[in-house]
Amino acid sequence: MKYVLHICKNKKCNNGWIDKDLTNAKSAPPDWKYCRECAEKLGIDVDAQTPTSNLTPKELLYLEKKKEQARIMRERDKRKINSTVVNRG
Repeated sequence: MKYVLHICKNKKCNNGWIDKDLTNAKSAPPDWKYCRECAEKLGIDVDAQTPTSNLTPKELLYLEKKKEQARIMRERDKRKINSTVVNRG
């Protein structure tokens, strides 16, 4: 299990803590999770938080749109690769 420094999602809070790395963070500390104090104030289960559990409906819609665009790009790339292989054969 890897661990990472988390920064509280509440921008007015300056808490940081070491926790499990659920997103394979590479550089900047993740800020998708609320610290224990802020989560208790908001009535959120600290241990049940996921990268998408605290997103607004608008943010979730944007994320789904980006996932769909990535899926379309992958399919387009596969078609390009397949057509190149067929043309050489």
